[in-house]
Amino acid sequence: MIEELFDQCLITEDIQEIESYINKTWPKFETELEVKLKDLFKEPKNKGLKHIWKYGAADLVIRKNNKLICIIESGGSHHFTDEKQIKNDARKFKLCEINNVKCLQMVNGVKDKLSNRKWRKLLGKYLFRN
Repeated sequence: MIEELFDQCLITEDIQEIESYINKTWPKFETELEVKLKDLFKEPKNKGLKHIWKYGAADLVIRKNNKLICIIESGGSHHFTDEKQIKNDARKFKLCEINNVKCLQMVNGVKDKLSNRKWRKLLGKYLFRN
């Protein structure tokens, strides 16, 4: 049943726009939509992270030279109000953190509310490491 849910299209218009923007602005990055976390990371030792690793997915994955750089998550307000969703997001962020991958989470529509300069600066913090 969970696999059937995963196979349904979960890609939002917002995340498609973000992917398009990154591809046009920084063509040296490779992008991929809706990637299973178990395809990105090795199985975690932390039992609390195993469920999200096994069944969760990243909205947008960004790589450079085949190296995972960043994950971008875009979603509705339930990501900030629903207790279960908040816990799942925290587990996903922890999984990224232990694998040294940055994770940007934002509410749908944020891109449209920022100037191009501010949008580039925000993305740049996640795409370009010091």
